[in-house]
Amino acid sequence: MPLLARIVLGALFISAGALKLGHAGDLASVIAAFRLGLPGPAVAMIAVGLPPFEMLLGIYLLGGFLLRISAGVAAALLLAFIAVLASVAARGLSAPCGCFGAGDSAAVTWFTVLRDAVFLLPALYLVWWTGRRDAHEDQA
Repeated sequence: MPLLARIVLGALFISAGALKLGHAGDLASVIAAFRLGLPGPAVAMIAVGLPPFEMLLGIYLLGGFLLRISAGVAAALLLAFIAVLASVAARGLSAPCGCFGAGDSAAVTWFTVLRDAVFLLPALYLVWWTGRRDAHEDQA
C-alpha cells in the first residue's frame, strides 16, 4: 500500500509540475485571479518556484527519499492548495485552477477542492505509515 501511495503522489506532483514548467506567466495570471492579496513579487516567486518544487517533491516521493518528510511536505502543500481553492470557490470567483498547467482552464469548483482532499489521503497515510514503521524499527 505505501508503494501505491508513493507512486500516485509522485506521479501527481511530477506531472503537475512538468505541465506548469516554462509557463510562469500563465501560472502567475492564475494565482492573481485567485485574488488572495499577494504582492506581485510573491506571485512571481510562486509561479517560478512551484513547478520545479512539485517535480522534486514527486521524485522524492517516488524514490522514497526522506519519506516521512516528503509525505508531510506533500500533505502541507495539498492543504495549502485546498485552502486556496476553497477560498476561490466560497467567494464564487470564476478563476481557472491551473493545477495541471496552462491547459487546465476549468474553473475552480467544490469538486476541485474535493479532488485535492482525495489526493491528501495518500499523503497522510504515508506520514502515518512511516511514523509507525519508524516506531517499530526503534523497538527492534
